[in-house]
Amino acid sequence: MPADFAASSIPNRRQVPEMYEVLEVALADTPRLFQYHQAGVYGAQFNLKGFAYPWLVSSRKWSKGDRVLDVGAGYSELPVHLAEAFGCETWVVDDFGVASGEPFWKRGREPQEHIRARPQVNYVLERLGDPARSSLPPASFDCIYSLSTLEHVPRTSIVAVWQHMERLLRPGGEMLHAVDLGLPVKSGLPSVLKALAIDTLFPLMPSSARLGFVYHTPHAYARFVVQSILKSPMRHDRLLNVTRLLLDPEVVSESMENTYNRIIKDGMTGVRHVKKGTLLLRLRKAA
Repeated sequence: MPADFAASSIPNRRQVPEMYEVLEVALADTPRLFQYHQAGVYGAQFNLKGFAYPWLVSSRKWSKGDRVLDVGAGYSELPVHLAEAFGCETWVVDDFGVASGEPFWKRGREPQEHIRARPQVNYVLERLGDPARSSLPPASFDCIYSLSTLEHVPRTSIVAVWQHMERLLRPGGEMLHAVDLGLPVKSGLPSVLKALAIDTLFPLMPSSARLGFVYHTPHAYARFVVQSILKSPMRHDRLLNVTRLLLDPEVVSESMENTYNRIIKDGMTGVRHVKKGTLLLRLRKAA
């Protein structure tokens, strides 16, 4: 069962979102991935999640007693690691597909058995996006993170989910998100030209139009979140251009082995291998 929140520890919130400092907007890269492997950082493997795990562990100073929220952790052992290695008070918000009735997210397992076997983690069987129906109090977490999760949020729910996370984060807290997005090569040159056009025209589009293209390029997603939702200045985004995505050999992309594992482990016989990269977002909320 989730531990009780201490109401006295929840500071008063302002009526509008605070400014965020953009600490990192980047793509997963092979030099850091090799360094993670050589240093034996937790979770390092040669795939996208194998970059995201050590990136997250290495990207902030974890302190004993930090209240940390993993969004959409599923069966990940990372919350257990943060609790045991650093003494964090770890929370997971994930409904394991119960609300939507999607058996895929259970992956042949029983969520309650998984939860009972990990008493050091507090599980909340909910989805973010509707604060009125959530049991999580505002301004209650020092860090909110997600790995390979936010790309599954429907476009119509992106704003609500990010606003909910913003509401849950304490002043001075940090967000760290690794978002897996398809690179613009699906149909060759037409995909590349479309991606170039989107990134060029995105700042000129009305907000309603931007939402329709938000998952097309990492640059579009980062701009939409940071500028449109968090109302913060966008920096460090020059490395997200389409040319670099295609030509830079140091951009990490998903391995074919991982796609094959999806077929074997998850029974997704119709899945196709799509070249994906990981957008990395590190943000700090003003104190």
